[in-house]
Amino acid sequence: MHGIVTGAASGIGRASALRLGRRMKVVVADRDGDGARRVAAEIEAAGGQALGVEVDVTSRAAVFAMVERARRAFGPVDALFANAGINRRNPVDLINEADWDLMIATHVKGVFLSCQAVLGEMVERGQGAIVNTSSDFAVMGVAGNATYTAAKTAIYSMTKALACEFTPRGIRVNAIGPGPIDTPMLASGRTPEQHAATKQKFANILPLGRMGQPEDVAVVVDFLLSERASYMSGQLVHPNGGQLMW
Repeated sequence: MHGIVTGAASGIGRASALRLGRRMKVVVADRDGDGARRVAAEIEAAGGQALGVEVDVTSRAAVFAMVERARRAFGPVDALFANAGINRRNPVDLINEADWDLMIATHVKGVFLSCQAVLGEMVERGQGAIVNTSSDFAVMGVAGNATYTAAKTAIYSMTKALACEFTPRGIRVNAIGPGPIDTPMLASGRTPEQHAATKQKFANILPLGRMGQPEDVAVVVDFLLSERASYMSGQLVHPNGGQLMW
């Protein structure tokens, strides 16, 4: 089997690429090309097969070139984890147009282009599985992060639309909605003291009593991209420590 993981140089993407690398060939894609190649080297050191690729998911040409390189290296793409993302935290009155455009382009356009690039051959073969990274915030919302929430809600809706269109043709499309996960994105824009306080806050309020780790999400991604989830499509699955229950 052959899978692609975007946003795979760190955090949830890295953990998912490492886990998927135990059972399939993995293209590790990230705008941080050196980081992607380091993760690919980790997979290979553990006995797997991997290729690290630099990609800007906001560029159609770059995404399609990455997928073509993946095909040349490992053959048809069986699985996609469209995970690339960024964050820009600001109250609504301080959100500038450039940050808004970059958030939407990275998250929404990036997921769309990644899916579009693999769906054609998946349809031809009548099989495939896709997981997109949404968020708990797609359902519950959050103050001070309207751009991120809007982007993740769009991904959730797009996932459902893709599932309706492509599941009858053999391709399952699901999304994950992680809760608070201790990743570099969580730390970005925060001082070490603020990061520590944020982790403690979530440890105090989450029913499971701790922050999530990237591996807590990776196991869900692995499940959704496997035959164990063969009767699931169009779902938003929440590895979130109990933050959201519905």
